[in-house]
Amino acid sequence: MTRLTQKSQTYITVNEVDYDINTSYKSALLTWDVFEAAQTGEISPISAAIIAIDNMLIADVTDLRINDKNFVDPMLQAIAEYLRKYSKVSDKDKKDSKPPLLDLNHDAIMIYDAFSSMGIDLDEQDITYARFMSLLRELPKDAQICRIVYLRQQHLKGKLTKEERAECERRGWEVINIKNRKSVRDKTDNKEHFKELRNKRRVAKGLPPV
Repeated sequence: MTRLTQKSQTYITVNEVDYDINTSYKSALLTWDVFEAAQTGEISPISAAIIAIDNMLIADVTDLRINDKNFVDPMLQAIAEYLRKYSKVSDKDKKDSKPPLLDLNHDAIMIYDAFSSMGIDLDEQDITYARFMSLLRELPKDAQICRIVYLRQQHLKGKLTKEERAECERRGWEVINIKNRKSVRDKTDNKEHFKELRNKRRVAKGLPPV
C-alpha cells in the first residue's frame, strides 16, 4: 500500500491488545515534553509513565496497570515508537543530532503564524500529530520561521554574513542560541504543570482529579 492509501495510526498494540490513542498533535507534543522531563530528572520515571500513558490512551488504565512493568514498559515503548514514526526521530538520530534549528516552544508564535498562513488556526483546530508534523516540514518558504531556520543554519555553518547578523539584531531574532527549555524551567512549576495536565485528562474522562 502507498502512503496515500494508508490512514494515520489511531491505535497501538501492546501484549497483543489494541489500545486506541489520542491522535491530537497537542497530546503528542506534551508527551514528548514528559519523556524529556524524565530524562533530565525534572519528574520521576514513574510520574512520567503515568502522565504519558494517561495522556496518550483513550481508555484510563494507569490506576489499574501502572505497577505492572510487563504492561508499562512495552506501553511506553509503543508510545515512543508512535511519536518517532511521524517525527522521523530515531535513537540514532538523537545520538548524532546537531544543535536544533527549531524549538516548538520557543518558536511557538511564529509556528502558529506560519500555520495560519496555510489556513489552519492551531488555537481552534486540533489536528492530528501526523498531519501537524507533515505540515511542519512543508511550511511556506516566505514564512518568518523559515527565514529564521535558514539563518540558524548559516550560523551553525559559520557562514552568517554581517548583513544577516544586522537583520537578526534589527528584528530581534535569536539565531545564535535556541533557549534550552529543559534548563530554563523551574522543576517545581514543571511538576505542577504535569499534575495539572493529568487532572485535565482525568476530568475529561469523567474521573476525579488526583
